[in-house]
Amino acid sequence: MTGALETGTLTRFAAAAELDRSLGDPADGRNPYGFRAAVARDEAAAFPAALAAAVGPALRRSYVPRADGGTLSGGDETLMTVRVAARRDLTVMPATMFSITAATCVLLAGDAGQRQRVVELLGRGGAVGFAMTEVEHGSDLLANACRLEPCDNGGYRLWGAKWLVGLGDRAEALLVCARTGQRGPGAFTLVLLEGPLVAACRTEVRPSSGMRGIGLAGFDFAGIPVPADALVGPVGRGLDVAMRAMQHVRVMSTGANLAAADSALRWALDFTAAHRVAGKPLAAMAQTRRQLATAATALLAMEAGALGAARALHLAPEAEGLWSSVVKQVCTDASADVFQRCGDLLGTHALLRDGFAAAFDTFRRDNAVVRHIDTGPVANLRLVTTSLTQWALTGQPGSTLDTAALFDLSGVLPEARLDALTVAGRGDPVTCGLPVIVDRVRAELSTVDGPFAAAAVQAVARLRTALVGQLSRVAGLLESRRGGAAPDLLEESERFCFLHAAASCVHLWWANRHKPLLGGAAGDPHWLAATVSILLARAEGGTWRLPADLVEPMYLSLDRLHADGRLISVAALPLAEHDRVGTRKGCTP
Repeated sequence: MTGALETGTLTRFAAAAELDRSLGDPADGRNPYGFRAAVARDEAAAFPAALAAAVGPALRRSYVPRADGGTLSGGDETLMTVRVAARRDLTVMPATMFSITAATCVLLAGDAGQRQRVVELLGRGGAVGFAMTEVEHGSDLLANACRLEPCDNGGYRLWGAKWLVGLGDRAEALLVCARTGQRGPGAFTLVLLEGPLVAACRTEVRPSSGMRGIGLAGFDFAGIPVPADALVGPVGRGLDVAMRAMQHVRVMSTGANLAAADSALRWALDFTAAHRVAGKPLAAMAQTRRQLATAATALLAMEAGALGAARALHLAPEAEGLWSSVVKQVCTDASADVFQRCGDLLGTHALLRDGFAAAFDTFRRDNAVVRHIDTGPVANLRLVTTSLTQWALTGQPGSTLDTAALFDLSGVLPEARLDALTVAGRGDPVTCGLPVIVDRVRAELSTVDGPFAAAAVQAVARLRTALVGQLSRVAGLLESRRGGAAPDLLEESERFCFLHAAASCVHLWWANRHKPLLGGAAGDPHWLAATVSILLARAEGGTWRLPADLVEPMYLSLDRLHADGRLISVAALPLAEHDRVGTRKGCTP
């Protein structure tokens, strides 16, 4: 491969780079796996069959542990593979991976036969739908009415309806969460429907504004018979299993946000390099460079937490109850900001439906859908609130885990431990381990000359202070309301998410300081200073704001990665575009 994984990249992600190369240059209008083809499918609301077939072997079982017959060797490797596939068309991710919620539930609670049948179905390209929500109740899952009633023969009958089941139009199996009790989270049970029964219960298929071509189907169960061996896990454990599985889903969904932001930045870079104002390239203007540098820093900031959370599936699954919600919040927020900034640079061109603008519009709508997949924004922040409240009342739980292993991107991972996912959550190695790492970072950078080292030291010191203050503020709010109505902590939870992401950036830099990340020199502190600073600004209630003295180094890093045909990532993977190093083919897909 031209531009194999040399300086600035990590060999663990070689498979992702090879997959991207095999799919060809996405900017080539003749490429069936390129941007123009993605736009055509969007306009026709067509399923991405050819692209899904090409990347399916790499993705369909990439979230299933090897012990269960899958191909999950590293959550971060899966995340990189998702990114290179989805940067061409976000719909390829749900087309190949929308079964993740149902499949993970079965892996967590199903019997050996159920697990084997589901993994075999995934392997041959089939889909398993997850039927949770109901039109009358939305995100109020405890109000769901679809019910499973026992029969005299030892089996059950299923009554009620579900809606908006992803890939429900083509699902060959369906996991249904149905009521078996009167009230509370213990009133629900999972049941796996298989075979012709699934098609017989399918009703309408509804289109969505984004990720067009991915059918969202409804199902109506008019007292259909269900055998006793169709239950997945014990009676009354349905919501518990589903909530644990959704942690896995939230982590992997970040791949779509990262992929979309990467493509948006490339179109903006190409446009600003080609478009001229007053006889000069738009890219030469200070405000343009600030917008692009800020967007690139936001992308790297969300990547740090996502990579750590993906590796935590193997090393710290007990922390995913919090961490998965944090990364979903940060990645959806940051990627939306990337599209806003890039759209502002494209100006009126971003309003058109032709050329690169059509692709930009398609990806912007697709990216927005991720915000509401499986866990909506308010419900997601409430999960963070649960952890914050617990810590404020009882003290933040400790963690003895070595965070260097969590964030060292060259470290080989043990088998994923999905069975250790827990609703309550136990500890947070990211924030618990920060004070020690901050001291080490400050000692390391105290011997480094230059303004960026000083900026990084100042930023990480501010971060430590901000995290201590955050937990203290939450404790104060709870104490002030003791005996009365509980305070609304959603804003505090949102602020904590950005501080947590900043802590991930510190851990990522420290664990990989001897590697040439971002395609630059090993230990370069400019991206650490930039990512921590921008997340602190966001946590303080402002916009994604990059300090002026960090704009130019971040812009130059971004421009270098794009010109060299590399992923906008700390791993800087060489992409298909790397074969045309030093050229710009323009922004028309």
